Amino acid sequence: MTDTPKPSLKLERIKAITDGVLAIVLTILVLGFEVPEHEFSEDGVLGFLHKLRIPFLAYVVSFGVVAAYWIQHTVILHYVRVGDRILVWLNLLFLLPLTLLPFFTDLRVEYHEEYRVTVLYAAANVVSGLLLLAMWSYARRRDLGGPVAPEVDRSMRHRILLGVGLNAAGAAVAPISVHLSSVAFLALPLIYVSHTVVDRHWGDARAEA
Repeated sequence: MTDTPKPSLKLERIKAITDGVLAIVLTILVLGFEVPEHEFSEDGVLGFLHKLRIPFLAYVVSFGVVAAYWIQHTVILHYVRVGDRILVWLNLLFLLPLTLLPFFTDLRVEYHEEYRVTVLYAAANVVSGLLLLAMWSYARRRDLGGPVAPEVDRSMRHRILLGVGLNAAGAAVAPISVHLSSVAFLALPLIYVSHTVVDRHWGDARAEA
């Protein structure tokens, strides 16, 4: 009987396309700022900067969201040594809703009082978070990264689900206040500033390599 070969796909291409796509997303986000072509007085500059408050907030929120996903994706691949075809597809599906964030961000700027737009924005983030969780769960189930401490596995799942919950909360409060939704979205990158349970075992994955 021939044993089923273990997955051995290298991760460089997964990392490359993820870094490239997210870099483009961040670049497109900043292109949403439009500089007026005519000259203006000092009052005109101040008035222009005042008008920028809505697109600037939307930009900061989306930048933080993308940064949070990139950080968590980086940590996941730190614990994954090899991939397979399914992991590649999960990674591409994870990127799909993120590529739409510049469009949804522009919608939030143009229709900043329309809560349905915010719900749509949150839904895209919920899908990305669930697909990130699917990547981690699949990698663990297929043993693509070797042994991982149970507390690390639990903490990774809980942290990703917390991000999903924050986005769901943003959608839930949108009919009441789209500004409260922005607070929920801004909390997403904050939960990835530190992750002591995972960081404590940071060297384990490399030691097993």
